[in-house]
Amino acid sequence: MLAAMQPVIQCLRKVDHAFAVTDSTAGERVLEALNELESAYRRPSERIVALEAVLHEFDRRGRVNGTPFSRLLRLAVERRQNKWSRHA
Repeated sequence: MLAAMQPVIQCLRKVDHAFAVTDSTAGERVLEALNELESAYRRPSERIVALEAVLHEFDRRGRVNGTPFSRLLRLAVERRQNKWSRHA
């Protein structure tokens, strides 16, 4: 189970790091982290679940909802999940 979660954990670390960055590369870093996460899973359903896990864990950690960063992350994840749900 832990091995299956490793890409999610790595993605969360990168998202957390992007959250702490105060320059204009934060959005790019989030998108790169999500790209890497998706590439770690073969099936669309696995990608959808992994994306949801990242979003859920980010929210659970008490990040401020409604911030531009949290909106960016939520929007990016939802768009990707919608894309993969059409392929599932």
